[in-house]
Amino acid sequence: MTKPNADTNTLRGRALAFRALHVPGRPLVLPNAWDAMSARLAEEAGAAAVATTSAGLAWALGEADGDRLDRDRALAALARVTAVTGLPVSADIEGGYAKDAAGVAATVRAVLAAGAVGVNIED
Repeated sequence: MTKPNADTNTLRGRALAFRALHVPGRPLVLPNAWDAMSARLAEEAGAAAVATTSAGLAWALGEADGDRLDRDRALAALARVTAVTGLPVSADIEGGYAKDAAGVAATVRAVLAAGAVGVNIED
């Protein structure tokens, strides 16, 4: 069943759940998803949350890692991930898919609109 990925109440609930997983002294393990199916498998295996992997997303879409995947394709892939899982999703967004802070801020807003509740910028 596909769940809505931009419902504000659901997004807020996922954000609160993700925040609750951040407990000092208790490591948060985030399985990395590279597509919608890998996110579902992580959920079915009992994960409390999932993260995307920029390299994995790029490779799954036939691109090389390292800021080669364009922002729109990355966001579309992220939206597919968030649409199929009820888990909180944290997105790896490379260097923000932008050349300046305003562009990175726009990317973060788009990530939230795609249904993710966390962001990792250039790990």
